[in-house]
Order: sequence, then structure tokens, then C-alpha cells
Amino acid sequence: MAKMPAGFGLKRPCKHCPFAPTKTRIRFYNSERAEEIAEGAYRNGFPCHLSAELVDDEAGEAEGYVFGEKTQHCVGALMMFIADSNGCWPGIDNDEDLVDKIAAHVDWTAPHYETEDAFIRANRKKPEPKNKRK
Repeated sequence: MAKMPAGFGLKRPCKHCPFAPTKTRIRFYNSERAEEIAEGAYRNGFPCHLSAELVDDEAGEAEGYVFGEKTQHCVGALMMFIADSNGCWPGIDNDEDLVDKIAAHVDWTAPHYETEDAFIRANRKKPEPKNKRK
């Protein structure tokens, strides 16, 4: 198998990957936030939280994850975009050869969302349980 470019070595989403439909995944608080995350990942790539650098804002609060020198791309997001579009996208510089390498490298038996819409729907706010008292 061909060597993968730096940052594209992961084969399976981790157990907390927000782009894998598992019970242990990171969830976003509503579908609008999930849509923002998906759009950002589509445009700019999405760093795997296990290898990304966490940056703080001016107040010292965690602001978010960013790509660092050794950061891997989130393979769950990569799998979702490949499955959904069968093409390339800006987050990987519209590189068709890279899409082919990633598609051949990943483990397609691993849980992943088949479409961006499915990812967004999975992050809808759950309805509040109804109070059964009368």
C-alpha cells in the first residue's frame, strides 16, 4: 500500500469521533452547530481531537482544536465527505488523487456517517422528556 501523506494516516474513527454514529461520540448541542462544524470541516479540514492542538482564548478558556505540525485529519469526517460526494472538496485542497488514496486506505467497515445530512440530523437537540404527572 502506498504511503499516506502526513496528516492522513488514520484508518478508523476513534470512539469519540463526532463523525462516527456511536454512543460514545462527541455530540454537538444542536443541528445548527453541527452544520457549522460540517461546513468548516468541508472548507478547511477537521483536525482529529486526539492529535490536534487545543488553543485558549484571551481569558484562558478552551477555544477549540487546530491543526498542529503532527495533527491528523479526522478520518470520520474524511470518510463522510468521500461517502457523500464521491469527489474532492476544499478541505483537502480539491485533490482528487488524495481522495483516491484516502478511500483505499481507510477501513470502510468502521462506523461513519454516509452523508452530511445524516451527521447534522444526528445532532438535533433531543426533545425534553414529558412530565407524566398530572
